[in-house]
Amino acid sequence: MEFLDVVGSRRSVRWFKTWEPVEREKIQEILEVMRLTTCPGNLQPWRAIVVYRDELDPDVREELLKADNWQGGHVQAPVWIYVYADPEAARPASFVTSTHQLLEVGAAPPAYGWSKKRIVDAIERAVETPAGMASIHELLHDLPVEASAQVAYAETVGACAVGLLAAVNLGLGTCLHMIAKPSAQERVKEILGVPAHFIPVWLQLVGYSAEGVKAGGQRPRHDFEKLFSEGAYGTPFTRDPAVVTRLQEANLLQAPAPTPGRFDELMFLARMYGYPDDQDD
Repeated sequence: MEFLDVVGSRRSVRWFKTWEPVEREKIQEILEVMRLTTCPGNLQPWRAIVVYRDELDPDVREELLKADNWQGGHVQAPVWIYVYADPEAARPASFVTSTHQLLEVGAAPPAYGWSKKRIVDAIERAVETPAGMASIHELLHDLPVEASAQVAYAETVGACAVGLLAAVNLGLGTCLHMIAKPSAQERVKEILGVPAHFIPVWLQLVGYSAEGVKAGGQRPRHDFEKLFSEGAYGTPFTRDPAVVTRLQEANLLQAPAPTPGRFDELMFLARMYGYPDDQDD
């Protein structure tokens, strides 16, 4: 698929074909894309465990589903990708190692002041960096563990977003779920063998969608001018109608939800999977 079409066609799919497995090579491709996504300092703090629903011991499967309150999409999806952030990957020593690697491959420009000595001086001894370098002497020297956790979490969220687009590009349905309700997070770590210090981020559900390809249309979004300013905050970035038209033609901007027949589709899916189709508000 073309990039704009992938972004425009992404939906949080919550109905999966339970009977149709996902090819392992497609899961690998999703992970390969996540691996190569951008990350400040090249830290790559994300860690993921791929679980195949139908290969789990039934008791373990039930416990993992219970931890997520038996959400419908989780029950149905054939593949569960548990994504965690490792705060240790965002500690100052990790920054030193990864930025040295960037220097060695020509990704951090010496012309801007980057050198192995300056990196060590700034991070370990708070020596001020020259103009042209990031102010890592303020950002990273004596970095609190809590700040490392925030960095690791934020960058892992970004990798998850890219993983979603990779799944859509492969013609798969996908959605992000909580890994577990708060009271069950530690138990899920135990089941999956996850180190205690890892931070739960998202569970990516992957499968073939049982919903129509448009899944009811594009979800609501805030007005463009509310989100984006030009020059200074509060001065709206005005949309060019010609650009909007071009993006509609490229399938980035699609018909908004709900598309005709969406609620009939939801009623049919609910009946097919044995859920009530007329729950109270």
